[in-house]
Amino acid sequence: MKLASNITLAAALALGAANASAEGPLEGNEALNFKSTLTRAQVLAEAIEANNNGRVVRGEFIPNQVRVVSSLTRAQVKAEAAEARRLGLDAHGDRNLEPTAEQLELIRLAGLRAVQDANVARAGEAAEKSE
Repeated sequence: MKLASNITLAAALALGAANASAEGPLEGNEALNFKSTLTRAQVLAEAIEANNNGRVVRGEFIPNQVRVVSSLTRAQVKAEAAEARRLGLDAHGDRNLEPTAEQLELIRLAGLRAVQDANVARAGEAAEKSE
């Protein structure tokens, strides 16, 4: 008996709290009051057209995204990043550091050294193979 009265009391309190905070099914929710000017067939036709034209976003794909191809090698990028880090130019939080012209030149030279080192290594390997 006590269990039944506890359940009844809990249900009454829950209903009372929900009723006290309710605005009504459509009040304050303009999305539910929207009236379309298009038919279902028109909406479907627009969706198919958008899908066929590549305007539907899926995952991380962004329509009309321009693919950028780097002219730098992986070794160059790694060397430039290491030099920027050494100079204290790596980002931390909201800090946005602008490198000086001298620092930019040091970073560029680090990348060029990486390319030279890779070329020397390849030349050494080629010489060993030809012997």
